[in-house]
Amino acid sequence: MWFDQSNEILEFFRSSCFAYFIVILVAVSPTCLGAKEFPAFRLQQFELHGTPYGTTGSLLNLETRILPGSPIVTSPRRCYVVKLVDVSVTIYRELLRHNVGGVVIIIPSNFKPLSSELREQIHELEQVMLDDATSVPVYFIRETPEVLKMYDTIRRSAESMGTKLSATQSLIQFVIGNGVQLVSSLGTPKVIADAQIFSVQGALIGSKSARNFPILISSHYDSMSPAAELAFGADSNGSGTVALLELARIFSHLYNSGGVGGGGTKVMGRPYSSLLFLLSGAGHFNFQGTQKYLEDQIDSSDQSDLQETRLVVCLDSLGTNSDHIYVHLSRSIREGTMLHTFLENLKDTVKVLAPNIKVEVIQKKIRTENLLSWEHEKFHLKKINAITISSAQTPSGIKSSLLDSLDNLDIKVLTLKTHIIAEALAASIYNVSDVGTAFSGSLSVSENSMNSMLDFIGSQPRSAQLLAFKNNKFVQSLRSLLARYTHETSLFSMKPDKRDANLVLYDSTSGIIVAYDVKPAVFDLVLSLIIAAYIGIIYLAIKNFGIIYNVFSSTPSPSAATNGSNGHSHQKTKAQ
Repeated sequence: MWFDQSNEILEFFRSSCFAYFIVILVAVSPTCLGAKEFPAFRLQQFELHGTPYGTTGSLLNLETRILPGSPIVTSPRRCYVVKLVDVSVTIYRELLRHNVGGVVIIIPSNFKPLSSELREQIHELEQVMLDDATSVPVYFIRETPEVLKMYDTIRRSAESMGTKLSATQSLIQFVIGNGVQLVSSLGTPKVIADAQIFSVQGALIGSKSARNFPILISSHYDSMSPAAELAFGADSNGSGTVALLELARIFSHLYNSGGVGGGGTKVMGRPYSSLLFLLSGAGHFNFQGTQKYLEDQIDSSDQSDLQETRLVVCLDSLGTNSDHIYVHLSRSIREGTMLHTFLENLKDTVKVLAPNIKVEVIQKKIRTENLLSWEHEKFHLKKINAITISSAQTPSGIKSSLLDSLDNLDIKVLTLKTHIIAEALAASIYNVSDVGTAFSGSLSVSENSMNSMLDFIGSQPRSAQLLAFKNNKFVQSLRSLLARYTHETSLFSMKPDKRDANLVLYDSTSGIIVAYDVKPAVFDLVLSLIIAAYIGIIYLAIKNFGIIYNVFSSTPSPSAATNGSNGHSHQKTKAQ
């Protein structure tokens, strides 16, 4: 009897709706609802002259919030997702001030529709992101349909907990709503111990009597942006690199054919001065490649072609601004020097080939050696006459931008300015007053040739971290191109001194971010409390089984009560 009753009680708990409720709740409300993977690019991390730049953080395993749409609160457990066009300098610094767990920035798939105001806002933000060192992990991801879907999920979650809801509704939504958790695949960034910076020199040799009086054309080939893997640098400094290679191509005809100009006219024989071409590395890191090249060439005891250089022309960002050519220099120009002659020829050539372009000379003194604005300043510190020719009036805004892509460069402007520089240089080398005729016909500057080289150079990221390894294919390709047009080439390498490193580069520039559709962490807590309560009820029921048994046994079942009533009625009838 006792066992029969106990079985009934246990059967009650087994068949209880509470048990089915728990099972169904766990089944239909898993913690992780799905996952998507996205390529992600970490904010730059490097040290220059002992000063840290960018971010030291890389680890993400956080719930997400959206901006705009969520308040910024101090929490190492929250990661904020925001579109690049919605981030201002103020918002970014506010995120860092609150020491949030992470920031993920969605960059547009197409920069063309952006207004000039937005571009200026992004330029200012990029500079701040590089200058303001932080430990907050900052990542960039490209805008794709999957990324936008994730963004909408976070936005709907933020809207569902908006201010229009009552406190009870907000609490319920906070418990049962869906969210997104981001997890990064990158480990702790480490110093690239064997990093090297490479520079390539090519030479067109003039007459033997004047080999020690060369003219140098220089351009740094690397690029820069807040994310190393997104630094395509079409204008800065892909355009300068392409212009240098094109100058090497067309001048090679003059040095190899005894000085035959366009249309087959005799110019003045083979040029007297040797013409050197330098493609330097780490230009965006205070021109470290140029500095090493100068140390090897001038500070060494051996004789060098560069020790008697008459003129250095640095090329930087030439593919925009069809109205101006800016000539940057650091000292006054003395008459009778090659620099004075070249500038006069440059102005005269512009009058012939492009009278709508204005040539403006900007003289600026060097304020600090640790952070230079233009490449020519490195040569000026070695007392070499040097200038930088650029389409930019100031270096800010062109040096390190995600917006610097092939879509924003005008190949016709680049071709025209390269032609102008070539004509001015030829007139200076041959010391002739007739400008604008040296390169025409078969020897003219080729837009197709420059466009092909620009597609090759501007279609791949060229941040120094990505090129700092021996036998890098891109550097080898540059040397092969330069060797095709020059008589001889040389490769210079720089390895930062570990004891007193001017430049320290870090790895972990890109990886994978996994986005999980999850329930909020409080949901796990509530679910755990429900399960604990259910188990507690079972435990108390078993613990107090005797009491429960007595309660159930003292209560007559409906069938027993009915039978009892029928029995009494039957006896009464029989007695009658």
